[in-house]
Amino acid sequence: MPKRRVETAVSMVVDRNFPASSVVEATKLIQSSGAADYMMMWDQLTSWIPPCLWTPENTPQANLWDVDSFSDWNVMGAYGVSQAPGLGMSISMDAVRRGPPELIQTMLSVANITEGKAIYQLGGGEIKQTEPFGYRRAEGLTRLEEFYKLFHKFWESDKPIDFEGKYWKMKQATLGKAKRYRPQIWGLGGGPRIIDLATSYADGFASSIPLVWATPEQAAEQIKAMKEQLEKKGRDPEKFSFGAWAMVLAHEDMDLIKRSMSNPLIAWNALHFGRLIMSDWRKEGLEPPMPDDWHYALKLLPTEVTKEQAMEWLSRLTPAHSEKSWFYGTPKDIAGRIQPYIEAGVNWVVPVDMLAMVLQPEDAAKSLIRCIEIARIVKQNNS
Repeated sequence: MPKRRVETAVSMVVDRNFPASSVVEATKLIQSSGAADYMMMWDQLTSWIPPCLWTPENTPQANLWDVDSFSDWNVMGAYGVSQAPGLGMSISMDAVRRGPPELIQTMLSVANITEGKAIYQLGGGEIKQTEPFGYRRAEGLTRLEEFYKLFHKFWESDKPIDFEGKYWKMKQATLGKAKRYRPQIWGLGGGPRIIDLATSYADGFASSIPLVWATPEQAAEQIKAMKEQLEKKGRDPEKFSFGAWAMVLAHEDMDLIKRSMSNPLIAWNALHFGRLIMSDWRKEGLEPPMPDDWHYALKLLPTEVTKEQAMEWLSRLTPAHSEKSWFYGTPKDIAGRIQPYIEAGVNWVVPVDMLAMVLQPEDAAKSLIRCIEIARIVKQNNS
């Protein structure tokens, strides 16, 4: 059987502090590189970084912008890719904060703009995105299941539909017959139910490396198990995508990278995301820096974190934790770390460079170029 084509995405950080034109500049740069199939961004209302840590002593960029002024990436992403023909759009989000009819309508519109190169990665939701705004994160998985079912009903029928769910009840509801391009829906995250829903209803599944799949062997094991689920459900595993968010610190200066690992902002990411399941640290021979039942999606409310609390938590993080939380080095180094995961079955990759948040602004702007270079090397290695 021919080897499946590996696709790449490049993420960008452009929020409302910057002019909208900067989104177009970034998407055109990604498109013109020929290195990436998609631009990637996450749908956020508020950041995972506590405001008490976003200070000039931790990053020079704190004088220029805040971390909570996210754009609506359904809007800004579509605006960007509309000016970069051929570049796809991928966005991660939950099924809690937007009703299924509205979200499906948006997805169909984005698929129309990108001529079918639209991927929506859906997870169970985060408490920081829900509780402060009056939503219930605990409803996330049930709402996600209902969304999947409704998407398929709307897509597969040209007639008005009825639906009786726990949260959504519809009678003769229609979004019309115009369905020129079908967006892809992927599961995102981990856990048995997310995976079961993905293998039942989704077109793919994405997880994080090394946050969840700490080794290529772990990735291969889970991908194999998911393919077995797909087969049991009568689905073709070769038509199902497996994506990986690669968490990276990309730079040519290794000393700068090593110094950055002790920066409270980079350390904060390692503390909460280094291993999303805290008990997984023991597989690495390390004690978890947070309690075993701690998961940022279920516990973290950044605006409520005080400076004293943040520094106490950070004191639990060791250099060994930090080293194992990232793929770091030059783009070539990082692409080399990603390659074994592709050989394990991953066929879609996005590097997410967290180093950019602590660099001088002019150097941070080069993060996009470094991520493009990672994507280019990954493609070259798997052409």
